[in-house]
Amino acid sequence: MLSEFPAPKVIITCDKCGMRKQYDRDAMVKAGGDRTLAHLLDEIVARAGCTRINTLSVYDRCGAKYEELVRLSAIWRR
Repeated sequence: MLSEFPAPKVIITCDKCGMRKQYDRDAMVKAGGDRTLAHLLDEIVARAGCTRINTLSVYDRCGAKYEELVRLSAIWRR
């Protein structure tokens, strides 16, 4: 859930298109309610105008991800 996100800032990046967005976690919860991270990522990417979000090809799909979660998963693997 968004309220459990491990950082106060939510950073979303996409290596395919160069998108980088940063949001305040608490402000997002207050404005839109608590949501799952998967649902929130889809909403943000759609609002950004990504044309790859509904692509059926695995190789051409949107590459958006939560930057903080990627960093933390690398730390947990050590």
